[in-house]
Amino acid sequence: MSNRITRFLRKLRIDASGNAMMLVAMGAPILIGTTGMGVDMAQYYLIKRELQYAADQAALAGAWARGNGDTGTTYKTRANQEFNANTDTTDQYSPTATPSLAPYNSIADNSVVVAASATVNMPFASFILKTSTTIAVSATATWETTDEYTACLFALDPHASQSLLFSGGPDVNAGCGVGAISDASDAVHINGNSGTYDVGWVISGGGVSDQHDGFGTAPVVENMDDLYDPFDHLTPPDNPTPQSLNCGSVNATAWTADESRQATLSYKYYRGQNTAKATAAGEIAYTGANRSTPGTAVTNYPGEGYATEPVDRTETVVTALYKIAGSGPDSIWEEPTTVTNYTFANKTSSGSSAGALPPGTYTSFNISCDTVLAGGVYVIDGGELNVNANYSLTGSGVMFVLKNGAGLKINGGAYIDLSPMTANQLIAAGVSSDDAQELEGMLIFEDPNSAGTTGNRINGDANTHLNGVVYLPNSGLDISGSMTATSECLMIASRTLTLSGGASVTTLCPAGEFQDIVVGAGGTKVRLVA
Repeated sequence: MSNRITRFLRKLRIDASGNAMMLVAMGAPILIGTTGMGVDMAQYYLIKRELQYAADQAALAGAWARGNGDTGTTYKTRANQEFNANTDTTDQYSPTATPSLAPYNSIADNSVVVAASATVNMPFASFILKTSTTIAVSATATWETTDEYTACLFALDPHASQSLLFSGGPDVNAGCGVGAISDASDAVHINGNSGTYDVGWVISGGGVSDQHDGFGTAPVVENMDDLYDPFDHLTPPDNPTPQSLNCGSVNATAWTADESRQATLSYKYYRGQNTAKATAAGEIAYTGANRSTPGTAVTNYPGEGYATEPVDRTETVVTALYKIAGSGPDSIWEEPTTVTNYTFANKTSSGSSAGALPPGTYTSFNISCDTVLAGGVYVIDGGELNVNANYSLTGSGVMFVLKNGAGLKINGGAYIDLSPMTANQLIAAGVSSDDAQELEGMLIFEDPNSAGTTGNRINGDANTHLNGVVYLPNSGLDISGSMTATSECLMIASRTLTLSGGASVTTLCPAGEFQDIVVGAGGTKVRLVA
């Protein structure tokens, strides 16, 4: 018997006819398990990808809502709406999302975090393990807000290199900001290692090139995509009455009087993400330490000269809102209102006055004598607004319109004191009410249809007082002297703008006045950070 068993085992040992079946049987669990896991993993990552996209969109929507001034739980509502709108492929798993506020970069509650999850019965895992799988994702979006930007010195060329150039060490005091629309990498450029730059901020559609850290204490915003020319939709008024320059007497009556100005400054306060939202929300009571102090100031000007008889009047100027505290939806905005009472005493008519000129169209405006301008629109057609040294040019309520290549030259040594027309004066000159509101404050206006010219320059001195807006959309301007503003903010906007040599541009907004011409809109920007 033992021999038979031995022979059987020997035959069994050398028999290979069933090996394949044995190997298949042994490998089948591994093959089935690997295939099942592969199917599960493919489904897992597909669901996770769709869930992540929905969470990303939800976080961005929540950040937009919060950044645009929505308070309370509104951001959660917007986040959930966006999440549900992007879960078509995962709806069968009943996904959920939980939005919440969180700090980012150590700033409290400045981001929205969305934690999302879905519970899924995977084909293989649920069969083997008898349990479901939870797929979880999260997304974080933060927001930042920018204020509206103004500029006292602004270059308009969309692509020029060094379109706003500071060269040779000028002294610049422009708390209302400087900037350039150009998308060039050196759109705003400081050349040299001297000069002082006390500017509120620097804005550029491209880059800012600062060789000696002149803008070291000012906020610098580069690559702004929403800078614009605030005047490109305006059409200058016309005054076709032909006139010629005359240093002799003309039909104009000069007056002298003692002028008294009583200016009362008051403030209103608003809270909101930006000026539009703040004013829409209404005035608030604000007692913060950084609020401005209201008050009344009286200034007397004895023996002032006037082209026409001065009449007592009251002017109210409401200046644009500007931010004084807070951030985002909790920004606090201050709105100054100045009510000025003008009274005149001891009025005396002196009859015709040498050098007093009426408004109209001039083919040349080369000032070679002391000249007083009557109020109105002065069109320079193809010639040049040229004020020579040692002479004075004064006028209140005037606007110069440069046409057909007319240029601008103001030379050092001249006494210049020019102030622009008010809306009421423009209306009286035949400008429509709507246009008058927008043209108010325009001192020098180059017609957009003019070909432009080269060689424009202001080489003034301490007696050069320009008030209002100097707008040269087609021409460059070189400032190599000094100038100030005495009655309202001065803004210079030209195609290119160079301040060179000993240029000194200071006090562009007198005390109590604020630049309100916006050249770059603020807003909310959101981005995913996790």
